[in-house]
Amino acid sequence: RELRGLHIGELNKVAPWTHQGGGTLKGAAPLRRAELTGGRKAPDPDKVDPLWKVQSFGFLPARDPVGIEALFGTVFEPFAEFCELLPALGFTGKFRQKLDGDPQLQARMLRAGELDALQELTDDQIERAFCVVGYTMIAYWRGGTLAFSSGVVAADQGSQRQLEGGSCGIDDTKVVLPAFLSKPMLRLSEHLKRPPMIDYASTVLYNWARIDKNGPITMSNVRCVVRLTGLNDEEWFFKTHVIIESEAAHAISAVIAACAADNDDELLNQLMLLEEAMWRVVRACLPIMYERDETGTPKCSEHIFYQILRPLIKSGPLTFDGDTQNMSEDGGSDGAAAPAPRSLAGPSGAMSSLLPAIDAACGIQMTSEKLRDTLGKFELSMPAGHREFLAEMRGTMSIRKRILLSRPVGGEPSEQHEALVRSFNRVISRVLDFRWQHWSYVKNFVMKPGNISHAVGTGGTTFDFLQQHITDTEKARIRSQCDGFSRMHSEPPELPPIRPPPDFAYKGRRDAPQKEFWSVDGDHGLLARQPLVSPETAPFSRNLSPPMLEAFQAVWNLALRIPALCAARGPFYDAINAASGKLAAMQDDRAVAGLSEVAREHLMTTLTHIAAGCVATGHKKPPRCVEKPLQVVARSVGRPPHMDFAELVLNNWNVSEIACVDRDDSQEEEQAANGKEVGPRFRHQVVWRFLAMPDEEWYRATHIIMHEEAREIVAAIRVGHVAMRDQNDIAAVSSMVRIGAWCNKFCDYFDAYFECKDSRTESVMVRRLEPFISHGGLHDLTSEETACWVYCMGSSVLLPALHAFFGVQMCPVMETDNPDVESLGATMRRTLQEARVFMPGPHREFIELLEKPGVSVRQYCFRRFGAKSVSVEVLHDLEAGYNDSLNTLVRFLSRRVHLVSRFFPPLAGTFGALNSDIEAAMQHSRLQLLKMRQRVFRSMQQ
Repeated sequence: RELRGLHIGELNKVAPWTHQGGGTLKGAAPLRRAELTGGRKAPDPDKVDPLWKVQSFGFLPARDPVGIEALFGTVFEPFAEFCELLPALGFTGKFRQKLDGDPQLQARMLRAGELDALQELTDDQIERAFCVVGYTMIAYWRGGTLAFSSGVVAADQGSQRQLEGGSCGIDDTKVVLPAFLSKPMLRLSEHLKRPPMIDYASTVLYNWARIDKNGPITMSNVRCVVRLTGLNDEEWFFKTHVIIESEAAHAISAVIAACAADNDDELLNQLMLLEEAMWRVVRACLPIMYERDETGTPKCSEHIFYQILRPLIKSGPLTFDGDTQNMSEDGGSDGAAAPAPRSLAGPSGAMSSLLPAIDAACGIQMTSEKLRDTLGKFELSMPAGHREFLAEMRGTMSIRKRILLSRPVGGEPSEQHEALVRSFNRVISRVLDFRWQHWSYVKNFVMKPGNISHAVGTGGTTFDFLQQHITDTEKARIRSQCDGFSRMHSEPPELPPIRPPPDFAYKGRRDAPQKEFWSVDGDHGLLARQPLVSPETAPFSRNLSPPMLEAFQAVWNLALRIPALCAARGPFYDAINAASGKLAAMQDDRAVAGLSEVAREHLMTTLTHIAAGCVATGHKKPPRCVEKPLQVVARSVGRPPHMDFAELVLNNWNVSEIACVDRDDSQEEEQAANGKEVGPRFRHQVVWRFLAMPDEEWYRATHIIMHEEAREIVAAIRVGHVAMRDQNDIAAVSSMVRIGAWCNKFCDYFDAYFECKDSRTESVMVRRLEPFISHGGLHDLTSEETACWVYCMGSSVLLPALHAFFGVQMCPVMETDNPDVESLGATMRRTLQEARVFMPGPHREFIELLEKPGVSVRQYCFRRFGAKSVSVEVLHDLEAGYNDSLNTLVRFLSRRVHLVSRFFPPLAGTFGALNSDIEAAMQHSRLQLLKMRQRVFRSMQQ
């Protein structure tokens, strides 16, 4: 009755789960249906193949797992008898009391640890015994350790026990496993050559059974054999991984066939099957984890997993009584030799052989030594048959290397080779999709409920390796301009060099370049022409009257006090009023309007920060002594009197000399040896700030660097326009390649920061910044509008210019069934429209030039397609250059989404869905010039 009350093994009586793709874009081909195949049919139970032989069942066992009844009549029968009692007794800690108080039961269990205990058992029975003994060990080790699992004390008997170990609640676990449990577990571990701990194989690969023995492997026809709790959440979590492994069997079959293919036609066919199988795993299997019941309740709650299941199966140290192979050097308390604790890794998805096999087949390298060590430790928990299969795969030439070696001599185009490259890259895309979905598992089931960013998995390691593995997977693509060959038929012309930021001292410098303040063609890219410096050192100060110079200095001093006086709605407003006498010179409209452009822009940046500080402290607007000059200077520069990206980032920078301890002396010595003059070096710094915290500094500084380096983008666009005017196709392709290289460079730049930077305080930083940046503008911004502002970089011209040059919309109107995505898309388009008024004049002129009809490189490619004199080879290069560059832009946009997800965690899912729609629209915008030419020829022949 107790077991039935806990609903152990209760299944959802619904039809096999299927997922059908959403709507399609206008003019696009219908999307593939994502449906489960049900896996392979149940094999013959009398087959004598090795249990873990990798064949048509992928990494699932060659035969369906045997039940616990297979252990009845063996020395492991005492363990099997307790399997169905583990949830009821183990959770409360009564299981430990039962075993400790029953010497006869201990003696029966101890027989399973004898030398001949496994002699008469089959491989199936041994694998089931490892699973059963492992779960029994966990129930004894950690049973009753969760918060309130043993009840609470009465109020008059003292306070409730305090939790240890954070929200997981693990405290007072058993640190020494008695011999009647340790010896059987060590015996099984030695035989199977796996660590003595439940692993991925014992919790997933060999912990399921079909309800209908002849039915498919689906969520409704599979049940877990052994479990620790009576929660359906535990069963749903592990069964989802069973379905993944079952459906991935098709992918493994394709991998085996692809590696054995003796011709390119067969290889191409297997690559297509591999891509299809991985696509099905990503689209139909991985979303099962998030399925909800008819009431909208998750079938696997992330909070249940994090606070109840995860603490039971996580990694930890445990000492095995009688462990003669792991003795401590220090000995026991009496000085005699004693076993040392073993560091045990809990079950982890990284113990699955699926992705390591695909990595080996596709030639995906691991650049991180830490990653290799981590995965090497996880492989020790794989079945021996799986480890042998991986070793065999790694000793075989990878598919990637085979395709590279088969490329045509001299880079001549080959339709067969290009088809292989495209199919291979699609496989890499599916592997990336899988890894990103797995990363979403981590975020939703560990980071989100734990409110943490640097978490530890059940396997005992951090999740840093996931991001590194994603980066390594991206690098495995076969690119047209990389991997030792090029699809260009001739060398591109020598283009003007793109210089790095000038290294010279600004202090005391008076000879400013003769270009307008916001010129996009200057040395500082999209940044302001001159750094923001104090009034007494500014080049324009010599033309100021003494009263105006005093006013500038007063404004400067006020801005310096923003972090100190604005915190907790401090007295910043009163400090401005107290300094109003010094601002008298700025109350003269003509005097302010008559200032030089540099002075007015610097004043605009400083006053908007001061005004934002007033709004953040609870005032609707700043005092009159600040508001009046702000209105005048805003009209003179042609922008609203509110702070936006130009004031927050583009004109909010300075440079400082790098101290000797921070400089790369080896580089300077090399320059000196080559006869180059070595002078002082400088780094960019933020001038005005609101919070004075590292995250705010990081956000502004990274965007200052990015917009200065954007001079490469502007130069590439200028070269592209000249090339299009002259119909120089090679130079046009080179301009697109330059833009793609820039996007990839900054993707790697942000990836490096995302990997090493703690993100736990970033969302807090955004909430603290919202009073400054989300209010006091044209209208107050909602959280969604602020997130869109961050994604677009406010009034920055960078993203609009990239999209305009390629002739694609930044956020097109798309059909979607998700109202949140539709609303967010409308907000994004409105944000882009409103940002135009905040752009500096030359930046608006630049984007308006790019948006003129026929100016985009997309239109140029279409015009060249219509020219009869253009060869097929040239069309190929234009198509490849455009599509590759468009792919890098999509990659760059994904980093913007990643940034928004770190800053606005509640909006991560909606932004991810919107980005998927934008990516689909981008893919739909890819050029197909060669196919168009083929259609024209066929039409003419008819």
